[in-house]
Amino acid sequence: MGFESADAVAAATAAAAYKAEKEAWVTGHTGGSMSEATLVTASALTTFILWACIQKYHPKSPAHQMLLATGSSTKQTKTKIRNSFGSYLLDFSTLVVPMLLGCTLFADYAYLWSFATLAFAAVIKSVSGPSEDEILKKEKKRFKWKDSDDDFTAEEEDDDEDVRNKKKSSNEDETLIQDQQDDQDQQDGFRQRKGHSSKADHATVELDDSVATVGGKKLKATKHEDNPHKIFLSVYRAGMMILTCIAILAVDFPIFPRRFGKVEVYGTSLMDLGVGSFVFSSGVVSARGYLKKETLPFTKQMMIALRTSIPLLVLGLGRYISTKGVDYQEHVTEYGMHWNFFFTLGFLPIFVTLFRSLADYIRFSLLGTGVALVYQYFLTYGGLEEYIQHAPRVDIISMNKEGIFSFAGYLAIFLVGVDVGLYVLPNDPYFFMRKKSNKKKAKKGKLAMILLSLFFLLTMGFITSYGILRVPVSRQMANLSYFFWVITFNTGYILCFLLAEIAITINEPSALAIARAQAKANLSTATSSSSKKRLAATVQLPPLTCPPLLEAVNKNGLAVFLVANIMTGLVNMTVKTLYTPNLQALGILTAYIAVVTGLAWSWQVMGWKLKL
Repeated sequence: MGFESADAVAAATAAAAYKAEKEAWVTGHTGGSMSEATLVTASALTTFILWACIQKYHPKSPAHQMLLATGSSTKQTKTKIRNSFGSYLLDFSTLVVPMLLGCTLFADYAYLWSFATLAFAAVIKSVSGPSEDEILKKEKKRFKWKDSDDDFTAEEEDDDEDVRNKKKSSNEDETLIQDQQDDQDQQDGFRQRKGHSSKADHATVELDDSVATVGGKKLKATKHEDNPHKIFLSVYRAGMMILTCIAILAVDFPIFPRRFGKVEVYGTSLMDLGVGSFVFSSGVVSARGYLKKETLPFTKQMMIALRTSIPLLVLGLGRYISTKGVDYQEHVTEYGMHWNFFFTLGFLPIFVTLFRSLADYIRFSLLGTGVALVYQYFLTYGGLEEYIQHAPRVDIISMNKEGIFSFAGYLAIFLVGVDVGLYVLPNDPYFFMRKKSNKKKAKKGKLAMILLSLFFLLTMGFITSYGILRVPVSRQMANLSYFFWVITFNTGYILCFLLAEIAITINEPSALAIARAQAKANLSTATSSSSKKRLAATVQLPPLTCPPLLEAVNKNGLAVFLVANIMTGLVNMTVKTLYTPNLQALGILTAYIAVVTGLAWSWQVMGWKLKL
C-alpha cells in the first residue's frame, strides 16, 4: 500500500508539473511579424491555384473524368467520381497537406513555400495544358467573344450585323442556344447537325443533347445550379477553417513556431489573426439573412438569433465543464477564468440583431467602426485598459474581464464582416442598397473594384490607428488596431481569391459563348459545300468549380470546428505533445486533420447537414 501511495503521489506530482509546463508553453508570447502571418495564410490561396491547375489541365483528374462521362446515367456517374476516395485524396494532398506543412515544417520558409506551390501549378499547366483549338482561335477573331454565360440575357438582341445581313439574304432562322443548369454537361462537347426547313437548309449546334435549339432572335442563359455558392468565397471560408483547425492542435507541439501562438497582451501572430478572421468570415456568411426583401418583426429576428446563439452558448458551457473535469491546462489571461471563444461566438447574433434596426440608416461597416472607436476611447481614456490588465479577479466580471470586454472588438469585426457579405453574396453588389437587381450575375470585375476600394480605405484606417495614434495591436483586448488589422487583411484576402478565380477563368469562355460563336459560323457556311463547312467546336477543359472537400467543410463548419476541438483535447490527454519529435508530431497532425476533413467529406457524401 505504501509503494502504491507513493507511486500515486509521484504520478500526481508529475501530472501537475506537466500541466504547469503546458500552461507556460502557451503563455507570454510576443508574436511575430504581420507579413509572416499573411504569407503563411496565403498557402490557402496558392494551394487552391494548384488544385485548379491539376483539375483543369491534368487529363487524369476527376474533373476530366466527369467531363468524359456520357450515357443515360451521366449525373450518377459524375456524382460517384466527385465523391470517390480518389477525389478526396487529391483534395487532401493538394489543399490540406501544403497548408499543414506551411505552418509547421516549412514555417521558416513561407516565401519559398508559396513560390514553390505556384511554380508547381505553373509546371502542371505548361506540361499538361492542351493547346488552344484552332477553330476556337478563328471564332475568337471573327466573332465577339463573351467570357460569361450571364453576359447574355433574355432581353439582349444579337448585335452582329454581318450575321443579320446573312439571315436577311438567305431568309434563315438564327439558332437559339439555351444554357442548361448542369455546368459539367454543358461542356462535354458540341456536335454539328444539319437541319431542314421549308425555305432553306441551315446548321444548328447541339451540346450532347443537353442544349435545346430553336429558332428566334434572342439568346437566353439560365442560372447555374451546380455551383450556387461563389467559388472564391467558399474557398476563402473553408481555407480559413482548415488553418484554424490545424493551428489549435499544432500550437501544443514544438514543430509549430511559438511566434505563431496567441500573443499575451500586445503583438501580432498567426493565431491572433485566425481568431479575428473566424469572426469576420462568420459575419460575411450571416449577411444572407439581411438580403431578404421582407423585414421580419424585431421579436421574430431575436428569436432566430437566440436559436443560433443557444447551441454555441451550450458548447461554451460544455467546454468549461469538461476542461475543469479533466483538469485540462488553462490560459486564464486569454479570455478569463470561465469565458471561452464559444461564448464570444454565441453572443454575437444577439447583439447584431440589436443593431439591425439601424442598418436602414447606416452601413454595418460604419456601425462596426463606431463600436470599435467608442470601445477604444474607453480603453485609452476611461481606464478600461488598466482594469483589464491589472484589476484583481474578485467577481464574475473581473474573473472574465478579457473575454467580456474584448467582445466589443469582436462585435465590431463581425459587423464589418456582415457589410462585406452584403457586397459579396448577392448577384448585384449594390443589391442591399437598391433592393432590386436586373442582372442575373454581377460582373466579377465590378466586385473586385469595390473590394479594392474598401481595402484601401481600411488600410488607411489601420495606418491611422497603428502608425499615427500609436495604438499597439492587442488580440487580448480586441482593440482598434486589432480591429483594423483583421478587417483589412480579410477584405484583401477575399479580393485575392476573387482575382485568382478571374485569372484562372479569364481566357476560358463558357459553353454558351462557344456555342453562340459556332452557331454563327454554321449559319455563315450553311449554303456552302460540305467540304468547306467548319467542324463543330469542342470544349477541351472542364469548368472551374469549388473543391468538393472545401464544400464539405463549409457545409458543416460548426460541426467541423467542434470535432477539431474535441480531438485536440483527446490528443493532449493521451500524448505528451511538448516532448514529441517533429516527424512524429507531423504524423499526428496529419492523421488528426485527415480525420477532421474525412468526417466532413463523409457527411457530405451521405447528405448530412448537422445543425448544432
